[in-house]
Amino acid sequence: MRIKGKVAVITGAGTGIGAASARLFANEGGKVVVAEINEKNGQAVVDEIKSRGQDALFVQCDVTDDSSVIEMVQKTVAHYGTIDILYNNVGGSTSHDGSVTEVEIDEFWRAIKLDLFGTFLPSRHVIPVIIKGGGGSVINTSSYVAVVGTAGRDCYTAAKGAIISLTRSMAVEYGPHNIRVNAIAPGAVDTERLRNFLKNSPGHPTFDPRNRHKRPEVSSHLMGLIQADEIASTALFLASDESKRITGHLMMVDSGATAW
Repeated sequence: MRIKGKVAVITGAGTGIGAASARLFANEGGKVVVAEINEKNGQAVVDEIKSRGQDALFVQCDVTDDSSVIEMVQKTVAHYGTIDILYNNVGGSTSHDGSVTEVEIDEFWRAIKLDLFGTFLPSRHVIPVIIKGGGGSVINTSSYVAVVGTAGRDCYTAAKGAIISLTRSMAVEYGPHNIRVNAIAPGAVDTERLRNFLKNSPGHPTFDPRNRHKRPEVSSHLMGLIQADEIASTALFLASDESKRITGHLMMVDSGATAW
């Protein structure tokens, strides 16, 4: 019961890492808000959690739309009274990414809007609620590619790199309010999204240690592909009081991809 009684908003919790985190947070005593744009997926996760006698609420939310995020926060507070934890999990790259000289401009703004702005907006509206409750934890999602650099991923890398800087700035800004702000940088996680990405990227480079900057999504991971529940466990640690002296930190969960 590491977060017993605490209210945790998890964005994009209908599938993948977000769904695994919602299940784990509920198992550890949390009251979980599944903030998900896809009603079917989000409600399915909530129904599963409730079937185990645990506490969860589905709220449909588009993290790139200001009014949608405001409504999500209002519904959460109306139902639970407060928010203690925000896990900004929404994000993702596409096979349309590329180099700054070749990629379509629309893809750049897609990545910035979903990954960076989709972190900014929930933080903007949830943090005042956390402050009123006396403090808590905000967890952002970056990526290992923001640290090592990867050819053909300039839009996604830019957005995820900005999240690292935003995390550190927020940690300084809200530390006096007893709010910890940290980021997780996952490597390649074995989810349906990754499998679809690789399937739709026929030109993805093959592994060659002499061309480190062209390392593919999978072969550079020394300990194998990461599982969604392993990222969820890291998020749980950052959400719990076990990390009460950790803030402004980037936690790599990358199976050694940035170690060499």
